[in-house]
Amino acid sequence: MQEIKDEQKTVTVMILPVTVDDLDEIYKIELECFGGDAYPRFIFNYLLSNPNSIFLKALKEDQVAGFIAGVCRTDTCTIYTLNVKKDFRRKGVGSILLEAFEKEALKRNVRKIVLQVEVTNTAALNLYLKKGYQISRLLKDYYGWRRDAYEAFKIL
Repeated sequence: MQEIKDEQKTVTVMILPVTVDDLDEIYKIELECFGGDAYPRFIFNYLLSNPNSIFLKALKEDQVAGFIAGVCRTDTCTIYTLNVKKDFRRKGVGSILLEAFEKEALKRNVRKIVLQVEVTNTAALNLYLKKGYQISRLLKDYYGWRRDAYEAFKIL
């Protein structure tokens, strides 16, 4: 269990692997965060069944506050998505999920994490930069016409 503090509140979350019982709540959070750009539900079934995936949730009491998911191949993991439920944003939940993902990657002897983030998603971009990720390149139209992304990486 890890404790997160901000100026107004203390939030305590547990980081645990996502289970099949979490998928409904996980998908609701994905839709809340990304709306029409959300991953289709079958992606989460794939991540749950893939032994190379890292799929973690932040649990506050009995409620999923957020989750992170990615897949590792050889010496690199790619983060597919990091989502925090609206009520838990700006309280450090994203940071703790990212740190937990990195620790799990290290256990698998992975030394590099890669991700893509939309250039207009300043909250996510600031989190990744604060956590030591470096922008490696601009990906034009990555999320569709005139919706560019940065590719970022971190060496663990």
